[in-house]
Amino acid sequence: MSAGGRVAADGIVALPADAESFAPFGRVFKMRGDEQQGLVATEGLGWSDAYTADPITRETPSLGMTVTPGLPYECTQMERHRNVEEALMPGADALVLAVAEASESAPPRAENVRAFIIEPGTVVVLHPGVWHDACRGVAGPTAYYWLASCVDSGSSPWTQLEGGPVKVEVAA
Repeated sequence: MSAGGRVAADGIVALPADAESFAPFGRVFKMRGDEQQGLVATEGLGWSDAYTADPITRETPSLGMTVTPGLPYECTQMERHRNVEEALMPGADALVLAVAEASESAPPRAENVRAFIIEPGTVVVLHPGVWHDACRGVAGPTAYYWLASCVDSGSSPWTQLEGGPVKVEVAA
């Protein structure tokens, strides 16, 4: 099994986003559950919260929301932000994110695509230059939030996947 999903007969299977498997592409913050380095947790009568001890991106980000379809899904194109970190977080429902490692080569290549499941309460922060598609809802259409600077002279436009498309699946 490779980081970010094993190859299926006609595509790839998404794996849960965790710090180890997602490391080539960025950072993962699990905002609920066990204590995690880099988070500050507080609680009160019937509530609990957590926040990142340091800013989540190195730039001053804008807040965005994307409404997206669900699975089934084929990755056909990706974009990248060479100078910007982007944080992605589910609203109420789990997401699938397809990525390919940052490189100077363009376009992204199908054999480099990996996929991750981002559960509610988890935030992923993409390294600058990582190729990525828009997220898709695991259980159907959904919305998700993102934080990123919208001023990046190094952004690539949406680019067709070389050797694609890549079918992205979630294990049953």
